[in-house]
Amino acid sequence: MRISTALQAMLFIGRSRELGRLRAAFDQREASVVNVSGLRGVGKTALLTRAVEGFDALHLRLPPLPDPAQREALAAALRRSSPPESESEAPVSGGTSWADLFATALRRAEPGGAPYVLVLDDAHRLRQARSRYQAPLRSVLELARASGRALHVVLLSHSPSSMASPKLADMLGGHVDVGPLPFRSAIPLLPRGHPRDLVQAYAVFGGIPRILNMVDPSTTLGTNLRNLVFDANGRLAEAGRDWLEPDLQIPARYYAVLATLSTGEADWRTVHEGVADLTTSGQVAPYLQRLHELGLLDIRRSMDTKPRSRSRRYRITDPFLAFWFRFVLPYLQNGRGLDAAEYLNEVVRPKLDAHTDGIFPAICRDFMRLDAIEAFGANAREGGSLWGKDYRVDVAGILSSGAAYYGDCFWAGLPSKSHPLEQLDAAIRETRYGFGRDQRVRLIFTGRPLRRVQRRQVARRLDARVVDADALAGVDDA
Repeated sequence: MRISTALQAMLFIGRSRELGRLRAAFDQREASVVNVSGLRGVGKTALLTRAVEGFDALHLRLPPLPDPAQREALAAALRRSSPPESESEAPVSGGTSWADLFATALRRAEPGGAPYVLVLDDAHRLRQARSRYQAPLRSVLELARASGRALHVVLLSHSPSSMASPKLADMLGGHVDVGPLPFRSAIPLLPRGHPRDLVQAYAVFGGIPRILNMVDPSTTLGTNLRNLVFDANGRLAEAGRDWLEPDLQIPARYYAVLATLSTGEADWRTVHEGVADLTTSGQVAPYLQRLHELGLLDIRRSMDTKPRSRSRRYRITDPFLAFWFRFVLPYLQNGRGLDAAEYLNEVVRPKLDAHTDGIFPAICRDFMRLDAIEAFGANAREGGSLWGKDYRVDVAGILSSGAAYYGDCFWAGLPSKSHPLEQLDAAIRETRYGFGRDQRVRLIFTGRPLRRVQRRQVARRLDARVVDADALAGVDDA
């Protein structure tokens, strides 16, 4: 698929951490397996293409064919990339075993010399073909380590579970999960507008590069939605089905789960109630787990609970997928009873603020993780949310400076007579997260400016700050 120049540039502005981790893994002298996972269309292949620049490397997209055809494809790729008149390796034949193929790759890495990187793209196809590649790969990597050859084999897939192998666990040199682009990195690819408009556009089109590459930044959000999503021939009209159906034989219940979560993150019980034909809540677990494995769902735990706590919430990974299952799927199922313009005006627009309100806390959490250094001199070293029986804090964590932070998110602004910090202070008293730290910062994230009296109430507190849409977008108030 064609990737625009603008997209390529922004992709790597938003991928500096992932790019750095991959190149650090490839610079290691000890041979290894490197796993790279992420949602379809999120830019894994483009990231790997950039990461292997300057390395001797072979990048092969495995075919959706039986094991012999996969081995033949690798053999052919190794032949094509073989150095001219090479005397260091024997010719590779089409019927070669995995052991021979990995041994051929190993010979490309000289003892004590530069690393050789073999990228196997769409690695989930190895499991689908029941390929027995793990034991041969382990043997070759052990030989590489013993002989001082830096061979790195990258397994790249949209499904992390397809790459999990106990046989290779101690050979793992790194696991890089490639998520959607964060809000700021996506801004140049979104329909132009004021910071608040940009937040709303991100809540619709999200951060998946394949989606953003289709958006026209020179026109409005509504025009993009009509042309791309709600037009009968729109390029994104069937996007949700394209993500689900290649991996799922009977997707109906998965559709129901995602439709339930499209209105915002929810707990186990709420998801179960949204799938009508499941009689017990335990029956929903395999569907949630499979969607998580495919990168379509995030599983979140409150920051003040133990790792094995059952107090979990589930959210759709990317805003566009949430938008598609909330608005586009019903439009398709109802046979387009309204034309695109009518549906946008009568159904989508009245609910767009509610949709954005559900996405807004994740944008704020990303701000603290990636951009808080501008306002607080440090980014978060850990972050998430807090919730319990009688409290909820949308944004919480610890800055690298050691300060704890707690924040509430108000996309549509605070009610006119409410005190902006009362609810937050009450929630903080219910949790011991961050208790005892010298600094505990209160944050109000808002999509609309606070009223004057509310700004004064926050300004009186030395431990409180307001973060508005301008700050989230990186717009200098000056």
